[in-house]
Amino acid sequence: MSNQPQSSPKNWLYFAFGSGATLIISAIAFGILSFNKSAQIQSAGTWKVEANGTPTGTSSVTIIISSEGKITALSPTNEKEAIELGTITKVSDVAVLPKDAQVLPNPFVYFTNQAKKARQSEAKTYTGAMNRSQQAHYLEKDRWAKNIDELAVGIVAESDNYRYKTQPIGSIKTANIKNYPEIAVQTALAKKEGLKSYLGVSYVTGSSSNDLTTLAILCESNEPTTKEAGLPKFDGKAVQCPDGYTNINN
Repeated sequence: MSNQPQSSPKNWLYFAFGSGATLIISAIAFGILSFNKSAQIQSAGTWKVEANGTPTGTSSVTIIISSEGKITALSPTNEKEAIELGTITKVSDVAVLPKDAQVLPNPFVYFTNQAKKARQSEAKTYTGAMNRSQQAHYLEKDRWAKNIDELAVGIVAESDNYRYKTQPIGSIKTANIKNYPEIAVQTALAKKEGLKSYLGVSYVTGSSSNDLTTLAILCESNEPTTKEAGLPKFDGKAVQCPDGYTNINN
């Protein structure tokens, strides 16, 4: 029987803080230590490290600094497991960064933001698709679709991150004609904290039933929110986003 190579264990230091965790902790330890003997003795002990930008609930990491400046990180789930980060040796009295040095952001924050943008992009795309589908539905049937199923746009009502909905709203009138077709409001409501929500409006303008034009706007919440938006507004010329939202069509 051939020997199968064993897979390396997951690096809990990486999963606690994301890529660059060792560099982050080493840099923090570097800031703690002044590398003369008396300062090393004063800095010796057990320290708790929480990297900037990590989400709530992310494990912190405990590091132990010896009197000689040796740095070891303990696993947040098993104190008998540790990673030796090394020993830092003082090479200069300079305590400032080199001129024009670029300070990069915490890589965990970068990748978290990229993931958030991808989720929001999906919601934005789906809301725009519902807007366009409602316009097409009205042109074909002279009315708005009552729900996502009738819209038949291939969007599920709920994903891991958003709840999607479309519905006619009769309380806002954008054309002064008989048998006014209402407006259609499409929403992508975030289910998780930290994500923005989206709202779309499909509506008609014109002075007669033979002179109607379908229009649409796409709105983004100014701040991340999981709360339902208020109703859009009509200023006599065009539909405006509800309070707390901004038109991103422009």
